[in-house]
Amino acid sequence: MKTLKNKVTFLLLITMCCLLSSCDKSHEEWEDGDPALAHVYYYCFEKWGTIPGGNDVTYTVKQGETLSIPTQFYSKFARSYSPEVYYYTSIVPNGTDLVCGTDYIIVDESGNTLTPDVSGAYKMIWPNAKGGIQNIYVKALNSKKGSFRVLTFDPNHTMDVTDVTTTSIIKTDEYEVRGISENYYVTVNID
Repeated sequence: MKTLKNKVTFLLLITMCCLLSSCDKSHEEWEDGDPALAHVYYYCFEKWGTIPGGNDVTYTVKQGETLSIPTQFYSKFARSYSPEVYYYTSIVPNGTDLVCGTDYIIVDESGNTLTPDVSGAYKMIWPNAKGGIQNIYVKALNSKKGSFRVLTFDPNHTMDVTDVTTTSIIKTDEYEVRGISENYYVTVNID
């Protein structure tokens, strides 16, 4: 009986030692992740499609109505700078060619028409790099029915999932914002 009692006591002591011990937390540089990624952010659509593969989310809007498409900026910190990101529209390959400005327009929250820059990009600013959600607003005009894409990544560039440098949306001296290969475009259908 003494042997069984000693074994149980020994096992309890080992268990208590394991439970009460902890890892050394003196490595401050690792408390918030990899320091090399402290100013790298991700921007994509809030709604995710099927994984793996992705990019299969579809929205439908009726002619004359406005659709809001939520996008998400991933950040855990507030910074002194305000990152800019860009979003785009493009045709759906092998689909009905809908033309921005003729069949639909991009508007702000108040319904004012936004104009893209020369590369076709619309700018969105994330104040103080705070993570959150902002909407892209699409107004379907009373014109053609069909589909087009809204993208958080330049449609003239290619993203290679094996090379993270190709996912960069914007890179400055202060920050980098990357896209996500399985969530960088949605399809909008105008009915």
